[in-house]
Amino acid sequence: MYSRIKQQNKSSSASKTMSTINNNINRNINELPQFKPIKPCVLLYIYRAQAQFVLDELITEARKTKIFTIVPKIGSLFSNYMFIHVELVQDSQTIIALIEYCTERDRNSSYYHILHNFFTIIFDSSKTIQTWGNLLDLLVPYAQYGLFASSDVSQAQSINVQKIFKPWYNNIFRHDIQCQQYRKYDEIDSSLCTCCHRPYKSSSCQWSISKAIAYTFDERYDYYMHDIHKCLAITKLGHVINGKWTSQKLNAYKQKQF
Repeated sequence: MYSRIKQQNKSSSASKTMSTINNNINRNINELPQFKPIKPCVLLYIYRAQAQFVLDELITEARKTKIFTIVPKIGSLFSNYMFIHVELVQDSQTIIALIEYCTERDRNSSYYHILHNFFTIIFDSSKTIQTWGNLLDLLVPYAQYGLFASSDVSQAQSINVQKIFKPWYNNIFRHDIQCQQYRKYDEIDSSLCTCCHRPYKSSSCQWSISKAIAYTFDERYDYYMHDIHKCLAITKLGHVINGKWTSQKLNAYKQKQF
């Protein structure tokens, strides 16, 4: 009985310690410098009344682009309206298309055919789509608008940046020598871990974008209007993961920023 009580007290003490650490970390995150995109960004507002040359430019740039980041706008699934953000990731810059579409107003217009053509281009098998979460799960609800079908979405190569972030991060930021998880498996998150730089203590936990940006780049990510920064954050994380950045390269990048 005594040993059980002792173990419970020890567990409770450890839990309180971790809670204190997490509170301190959250305070520190709020004090970090603001998020910066990995590349310069151009915004294109895409709607029915937009100038034709802007819509033509969107199609032209989509054909030239190989990698896209897609963020469906939170709460945008109304009966007639769709808002979705597509980032065209290019070598020297990125272009974010803020797309607005209304089924009743736009369904039989030339604007509909332009958007349908745009999505046909980006969901081609030669293209790669980055998302935070599963691509099909995110976009299947948007198939109701008739701009693309679920089968179209599945043709493109998809990268779930949230899924591939954890193994990359854990390989870069290994357990401290004082951590009980040290000399075990660096890729595993465990309740035994006491490392402040590894905030999740279970293998089932999924990283949030805000923490991924904070712990990787020492930057504060906030949700902004139109979720523009969400696109840029996913692209930035995908850039370092797909580029197989080492801790040395990451540190060199951070030193240049501040």
